[in-house]
Amino acid sequence: MLKAKNFINSLQSLGIDFFTGVPDSLMSEFSKSLHFDFNDKNHIISTNEGSALGICMGYSLGTGKIPLIYMQNSGLGNFINPYTSLLNSEVYNIPFVLLVGWRGEPGFKDEPQHQFQGKITLKLLELLQIDYKVIDKNTTLEEVHEYLSINIKTNNPSALVVRKDTFEKDQRKFQNNKNLPTRKKALEGIVKKFSTETIFISTTGKLSRELYQFRVDQDLSEDDFYTVGGMGHASAISFGLAKTLSNKNIVCLDGDGSILMHMGHQGIIGTEKMKNFFHIVFNNSAHESVGGQPNVYNSIDRKKLFSSFGYENIFTFNNLKDLTDSSFDTNNGPTYIEIEVQNYSESNLPRPKNSPIENKENFIKKVNSESSNS
Repeated sequence: MLKAKNFINSLQSLGIDFFTGVPDSLMSEFSKSLHFDFNDKNHIISTNEGSALGICMGYSLGTGKIPLIYMQNSGLGNFINPYTSLLNSEVYNIPFVLLVGWRGEPGFKDEPQHQFQGKITLKLLELLQIDYKVIDKNTTLEEVHEYLSINIKTNNPSALVVRKDTFEKDQRKFQNNKNLPTRKKALEGIVKKFSTETIFISTTGKLSRELYQFRVDQDLSEDDFYTVGGMGHASAISFGLAKTLSNKNIVCLDGDGSILMHMGHQGIIGTEKMKNFFHIVFNNSAHESVGGQPNVYNSIDRKKLFSSFGYENIFTFNNLKDLTDSSFDTNNGPTYIEIEVQNYSESNLPRPKNSPIENKENFIKKVNSESSNS
């Protein structure tokens, strides 16, 4: 296995000393080392992969150096447009190094949302004309160093595709405020505030797994919609549904990292003034589902932000008592409800037993049933 600190030192010896991207669970040791060992020097955790590419472009223009961009392979979708229309050799010809976590690698068990992306990851890099090297627990630091040194001389983009267990495990933890409620407890409190007719859509990551666990533990129907992939799009899905079910409360269970990734859509939600739209954000100001890496959400004035988006009602909580005692009965909308929570989740969270197709069919049955009963 590669030790992340040594890996980063090797990159720096090649002149690669600027890092940005979106954290991935397969490479959490990499971002942990940048934080704990290098004090986040020249390290920016971006809101999405496309923005990371823009940051790197600006850095390269200013310094002439080659930056590194890291992401899960699912993030290649956000990456493609700025690469093909800006950094590509036929446009501005700006080189960079990619560090890509290979989720859904063929032949290895993974969650269903990663399977298709896993199949096409290498083909996609080939189509984009980005040279790559697959690295794993047997790859040596010398091999990586040699590969990158050769590719740097060509002034072309290159990628390291990271298999599971490539990096040595790092047990260090990011900061966690234990005075705040856990997301799981806050989620239970929120769900209980709404009627059984309420339609719930939950964002990708451990939040959906916590919602599933709550339904199983309470022996309730598992007919919520789990947005298992597509980080940042749960609010758009919820918005589209709220437009078709104006007589039902639609609750989007979201995360701060998800909000940051595609924030522009919140302005569209606010403009529509849907009183049946409730946007719940569990705020730990971190990418907890992939390692707990911090983000910038707490540095933003969220009340002013969502008010400027056009949200009519804004509630914020940092304890369960105030959340439990509050009423969300409103005559207008949309409504923003933020709950500050710990940067923590249980390690043994179950995953939904149903496939995404089965989840979709159960959800549609609920939507149709509730619509016909209205």
